[in-house]
Amino acid sequence: MPRINLATRNQPQIGEMRDVVIVCTGTERPDDFVSTIVEKPGVFRCHARIRNLRQYQILGYKAVFNDENVPTTEITIRSPPDVQIDVGYWIYRLTGDAQVWYRVRNIEDLGQVRRFTVLQCSIDVLNDRRRDAATQQPPPAWMTPQLD
Repeated sequence: MPRINLATRNQPQIGEMRDVVIVCTGTERPDDFVSTIVEKPGVFRCHARIRNLRQYQILGYKAVFNDENVPTTEITIRSPPDVQIDVGYWIYRLTGDAQVWYRVRNIEDLGQVRRFTVLQCSIDVLNDRRRDAATQQPPPAWMTPQLD
């Protein structure tokens, strides 16, 4: 079995994979008017290691100051053999105080051995249950992914 080169990157230990995420794809379809309906159906649910790459700033429920296009979070998941994850997919974080939608910006196969996939993501929208309703605006409509 091929080994991951631990000199450059380290593979996650079993105890580090403690966050539950849902990997989602994006679909767009036109409605009867001029706009489009964006849906994010869930592809699969898994455990992940989530690390912050750099600081980010959230105003209300959205990333600000051009942080929405810069990867700020690294999510490492176990690579499923039958699923391909592409740039532009969505990651929905279920655990923690805030439910977060991440947008996948970069993808890396850790050690090129098809065991772990490292997704560099940016925060798109978050829904924090600890927010103060008087000072922080909640998201207008919150989507949760549906798994079949």
